[in-house]
Amino acid sequence: MSAERHRVRLVTVAFVRSDDQLLLIRNPEESRRFAGLWNGIGGHVEAGEGVQAAARRELREEAGLDVPGLRLRVVIHESGLLGEAFVVFVFAGRSETRRLDPAPGHEVAWHPIGALDTLPLVHDVAELLPYVFADGDPVFLTEIYDGGDRRLSLVADEPQEAARAEGSSA
Repeated sequence: MSAERHRVRLVTVAFVRSDDQLLLIRNPEESRRFAGLWNGIGGHVEAGEGVQAAARRELREEAGLDVPGLRLRVVIHESGLLGEAFVVFVFAGRSETRRLDPAPGHEVAWHPIGALDTLPLVHDVAELLPYVFADGDPVFLTEIYDGGDRRLSLVADEPQEAARAEGSSA
């Protein structure tokens, strides 16, 4: 066994709905991670910060939107993404308003859920949304990367959870 233990960074991602619209943020073209692709809104959990509080903070900072009542839906252990490891806490939320006040330099927009397949999305978003908006307990996934940002695999810890989520739709 290696003397160095596996270390992870904590990250949140929130997918917020307003009727038939989904709130997404586009990563800048010059980004190391998922350049030019749309994703849920999130970021790193700060030292001493709660995970749900971090998700709400990121929504306020990046979109100018306060979303109380976020629900934890998915936990992903990502290994090898840009040579690092992350635990991603994926939340679902609903907003009565679509008014946004994005931070400078952030491209944030509401998109029709039925048209998401026309957007350049981060590769796992379409696979995650059925889990995110399904009922039931959170789902636990493991995602392996090639050391860059190309995914090699995504598997559910419990296959029956994956099968149940496949029957749901965003």
